[in-house]
Amino acid sequence: MSLHCSGWCRLASSALLTSRSRSVPSVGKFQSLDGLRAIAIILVFFHHVKDHIPPVVPAVKFFQYYVWQGWIGVDLFFVLSGFLITGLLIDSREATNYLSGFYGRRILRIFPLYYSVLIGAIVTSQILTSVHAPQAPAVAALVPLPQDRWVYLSFLTNWTGLWAAQWDSSFRSILAHFWSLAVEEQFYFVWPFIVWVVRPRAVPWIAGIVAGLSAIIRLAWVLHWGTGIVAPQSVEIQLATICRLDGLFIGALCAYFYRDPKLMLRIRKWLPSVAALGVGSYLMVFSGMLFFPQRTRLLLYGPAPSVFHSLGDATVLVLLCGGYSLLALGFGALVLLAAYTERDGSLMQRLLQSRVLAPIGKYSYGIYVFHIPIIVLANTFLFPRLSAQSGSDGALTECAYIVVLAAASFSIAAISYELFEKKILRFKRYFEPKYAPVVSNALAEMHPAD
Repeated sequence: MSLHCSGWCRLASSALLTSRSRSVPSVGKFQSLDGLRAIAIILVFFHHVKDHIPPVVPAVKFFQYYVWQGWIGVDLFFVLSGFLITGLLIDSREATNYLSGFYGRRILRIFPLYYSVLIGAIVTSQILTSVHAPQAPAVAALVPLPQDRWVYLSFLTNWTGLWAAQWDSSFRSILAHFWSLAVEEQFYFVWPFIVWVVRPRAVPWIAGIVAGLSAIIRLAWVLHWGTGIVAPQSVEIQLATICRLDGLFIGALCAYFYRDPKLMLRIRKWLPSVAALGVGSYLMVFSGMLFFPQRTRLLLYGPAPSVFHSLGDATVLVLLCGGYSLLALGFGALVLLAAYTERDGSLMQRLLQSRVLAPIGKYSYGIYVFHIPIIVLANTFLFPRLSAQSGSDGALTECAYIVVLAAASFSIAAISYELFEKKILRFKRYFEPKYAPVVSNALAEMHPAD
């Protein structure tokens, strides 16, 4: 299948002035990638409601452990962002408003909802405190501490643990998930400049090197603490920007590959295998740790570890020592395959472009922003009352509770997009790439240099 290309040539002055003609794949709207966004946010959502899945039979307990792995949706988001953003940067590299256009569009997409929720949460807590509402202490404990708010305002949330040591098992916040948005924003701050100043052929080399360095630095950090590392040190490594760049930059590398038709013809057949091997290898290792915990502890920590290590500790250690890179490679191949086969009509494409996934993908940013505040507030104020009243119907109540949380997250995200975000996104038309006209050969011949 050929790449989806769009070329154009603007004519002016009787076709003597032309813009820079170009033929590049269209990456503005991929329905298949919207489907992958939907899968990513579904995985993340169920990761956060895993404790409400009732273990009615022993097998469900094991199912909960696999649902717990839904956090891998964040890694899929990283790869998607790296792929789409780098594609836009490569395609608009010669635009006269390259930087202003890119940052204008990003600000319009990310900032309004992000800051509305952040400031809204802080202001609501302050109001409840000022009127001495009974819920004030509980709400205040869920919003950023006053001394940490500048971190959230400046998209540095993921670094909080390095100096505040807040990312431990007792940490609860309705905005804790903003760490991943912070990682992406830091990527957006640096990467456009690099793509702009280097030669196009250097882009894949830089992306590959940075992805490799991210994995090496992560491993070196683990070796510094020792393999017996536990939270909060392990979480600090997980959230550090330099340690999570492999997903973003493998996505960037795939964006460059996608624009090379000859290369895509050579690697197309390998993409399903790489995707299955990357994601499947990690899940197989996790399954081994789940079903053989004693052997896992012996292999990872030796015969007499100084402290007890849980399945969570072992999982994090495996991720830091290569698991994240396996997932990034697998998801990179999956994203590249989905983009390249967009119009194939295959079973995968029919699934990704289905009417079920399309709206979820469309509202995925809002769902991601809203679902944690909804879940945390519901768990704090609503679920205890439901549990007390459910009696013998506890399992049914918890299943219904998950459905209500999902419906609320989707509905609020949809309303936010249609009534708030969509109106702001209309201004993106002022930041579309603009290209300076160049003198054609015909005009040069008519006006030779003196």
